[in-house]
Amino acid sequence: MNFEKPENFRRLLLLVAAFFTVLILFILTTYVWVPQIEEKKENAQQGESLAASVYDTEKEDTHEGREVLSDKENGADHADSPEEKPAEKISNGNFQVTMSTEWNYPDTNTPAEDSYVENASNNSYDTIFKIVLADDESVVLYKSPRMPIGSFVTGIPLKAELYPGTYKCVVVYSLYAPGSDDESGKVRVGLTINIG
Repeated sequence: MNFEKPENFRRLLLLVAAFFTVLILFILTTYVWVPQIEEKKENAQQGESLAASVYDTEKEDTHEGREVLSDKENGADHADSPEEKPAEKISNGNFQVTMSTEWNYPDTNTPAEDSYVENASNNSYDTIFKIVLADDESVVLYKSPRMPIGSFVTGIPLKAELYPGTYKCVVVYSLYAPGSDDESGKVRVGLTINIG
């Protein structure tokens, strides 16, 4: 191109302006508009909110359970998974409680098929959760291994013997920044367990 002619210079400026306009639109679409639309869709699909409280307490020991943690990105489909719960603000990050809130056990030796707990991929923390009786929190019915962000567990077994009946329980989530063993906080959620 010969830049001595004003029309060639104007064409070049228009091409550069068009390039940057397309680039800006691409960036806005990819990183701003599409995520906002997806977030609105996700919020619209979430179930009723749960009352959860946040507080700091001492760290708890961890030990492995007998279930297998799975990663949703590895092809697992949970279209029929239980309702999702909205995000709770914890320190400088988010923790979205995603779980079924009523589990049915045929007996104490058989895992509940409808039990489901997920550490949602938009969370900021790894978690370890334990299930305790609401009226006696010293009775621990189950304690999970550390669940990384984006993992879930289903078919949760009981680690304590209970008589047939309905039990009001609490799921206590201990939150950890990825790569850290320092507890960032706790979230408590109600759970109903039916046996028999």
